[in-house]
Amino acid sequence: MNKRFLLILLLCFLGMAGLFAAADEVRKALPNLTEAEYQALEAGEMVYGRAIDGGKITQYFVEGSEAGKRAALAQAQESGFSIGAVSYIPYHAALKAKQPLERQLAIFNAIRAISTQEGLTYISWRAGNKEKVLIEKSSYMEDSKNLNKLLPDPVASVFPYTAESYVYQRDSSFGGNRYLHTYTNTDKEIFVEISNISNMKVLGLFTAVKSGQLSIDMGTYQLEDGLLLVALTSVRDRSPEVSVLGLTVDLPSAFRRRIVALQNWFIDQLATIH
Repeated sequence: MNKRFLLILLLCFLGMAGLFAAADEVRKALPNLTEAEYQALEAGEMVYGRAIDGGKITQYFVEGSEAGKRAALAQAQESGFSIGAVSYIPYHAALKAKQPLERQLAIFNAIRAISTQEGLTYISWRAGNKEKVLIEKSSYMEDSKNLNKLLPDPVASVFPYTAESYVYQRDSSFGGNRYLHTYTNTDKEIFVEISNISNMKVLGLFTAVKSGQLSIDMGTYQLEDGLLLVALTSVRDRSPEVSVLGLTVDLPSAFRRRIVALQNWFIDQLATIH
């Protein structure tokens, strides 16, 4: 058995050991998933569920985390609907090399770089399952109303445990809207609640979601070898379907596609961290 063969064998063993370690830490952090869901996460896929008609979503969030607490509240609400989703993203070498708090700062700044969401695409059912631009404009606002002075992405030099920002986004589904981003962070978790502070309309005319009715939340949770990326979307006091001029919009499906698009955007953002 020559040295080259032994080296290849050792590298394969170390690679398999890394995969087993990653799988083990995901199972410990999220102990209530199905075997199929664990396998999907290990394959780099997103798994999700809906809290509609008795459906459960809390299993997709780390118990005791801010995201987990919000998911429990969303699951318990008696009207409206919620979607919970999680992905597992192994650290690339540069992220792995960072200390946990240094890593948190880098991840926080990556999440806040919302201008890079411009041009983000998704698969549109109405367009015949074709790729379509989702977010056309994305920028920070000076305050909750003034659209005349949009701001560049902020960059933090110290990791904050709370932060708040106003954001303007124009997308192909609901037009231009204003949002409040509120961060609740810990040394392991970054959690941002995104609340609409303007009515979201279909075709620019008909209100689909009233101001304050929507909460689209994103979060990350640091594990030893990778990151859990979670998403939670809740709409209060409204039917899951909107019918306008013969057009029926399934809101849970629309927001799930948005979650998938944001997940792909965030994975690209993580890849830029050095």
